[in-house]
Amino acid sequence: MNELIAWYAPVPDTEDREASRAGLEEALRSLGMTTARSEDPESLRFVLSSGEPVLLVAELDDPGGWAGWEEVAAARKGGMRLPVMVITGPSEARGEAAVTAFESGGNECMERPVHTGEFSCRVVNLLKLTGRRRDTATLLKVDGLVLDPGRRQVSRDGAEVRMTPKEFDLLHYLVVNQGEVCPRDEILRQVWGYHFHPDTNVVDVYIRHIRSKVDKGRRTKLIHTVRGAGYVLRVPESGSS
Repeated sequence: MNELIAWYAPVPDTEDREASRAGLEEALRSLGMTTARSEDPESLRFVLSSGEPVLLVAELDDPGGWAGWEEVAAARKGGMRLPVMVITGPSEARGEAAVTAFESGGNECMERPVHTGEFSCRVVNLLKLTGRRRDTATLLKVDGLVLDPGRRQVSRDGAEVRMTPKEFDLLHYLVVNQGEVCPRDEILRQVWGYHFHPDTNVVDVYIRHIRSKVDKGRRTKLIHTVRGAGYVLRVPESGSS
């Protein structure tokens, strides 16, 4: 799923500014992001409440006098991690607009004209620093199953799969050991921290829960039982199940 960027751009506007904005939005799309435009604080409130934007880009000629900061504060108070990048016009006192933007609640500030490459780099860096951008190098992928260990999120075939903390830990262990048979006692030690062999079926219960979320209704099953040994996560060879 593409990451959502909220974009605040009040009207009226100029053709040059609209062309510049279109170029910046295209740069975001190339990064796997989509934008949702708002033109006033009320429409901004709708964008923030109807989605989960990873960033707000706000075009502000007067950062200190923007009523939208109240919407930003409310979203953050409600638990949303919402970094804000301000784009402002060049000022006579260089840096003053940036200072005002930071003091008002912004996390990044750029003056027009905005260089597209620099904009892209600043956006990615800001999202990584604030934990809103996943590092694709750390993602674990098996067939259509994707685990994001940093954010403890799971998806399969593009759809989010909700997991309890212990379910995620068990699935993560199976994915890391993809293709290897994981004995029940070893799973108990590694996932639950049990260093003895208690008479418990907790592993089997959790495997059933994970299967119902990851494999149920899908043609390709990833989690397999090895009788008398344990469990293995693997992609079946063509023609097998």
